[in-house]
Amino acid sequence: MKFVTERVAFSPMPTLEELGELLKEFRAFVVLVEDFELEYDIEALEEVVDVLYSLIPDFPAPSLEQLLEIVQWIEARVREGKKVLIHCLSGSGRSGTVAVAYLMYSQGLSLHDALSKVRSLKPSAIETEDQMDVLRAFEVLLAWDRKVFK
Repeated sequence: MKFVTERVAFSPMPTLEELGELLKEFRAFVVLVEDFELEYDIEALEEVVDVLYSLIPDFPAPSLEQLLEIVQWIEARVREGKKVLIHCLSGSGRSGTVAVAYLMYSQGLSLHDALSKVRSLKPSAIETEDQMDVLRAFEVLLAWDRKVFK
């Protein structure tokens, strides 16, 4: 598990044993895997913590709309004082993409700076050109939003 901010971390899929420990610290989970990849009962998890289950197939990128929805959900939980864990299967492509986008959204970092920070924690973060493309589009969207809604 790698923290990108004080309250937001990303990781590979937790095992059942790890999940018990994580539940002591994290009150919200962003789950980015497909059903067949899940190693635990997501419905049971939803009974004890906030869960955003936003299915992203392995290697493709989320849509721009999906990425915005995810980072807004994370930010809302952080504002409630909760720690949020983002996970996919390996903790690299999907969760790395969301971690970079969250830093861009919440900290106002450029794609370059957010990517550098996330890759300093996990060098394999962001695995495909599609993932980079959606982050480039996200950077444009955020810049436009900040300019229009100043």
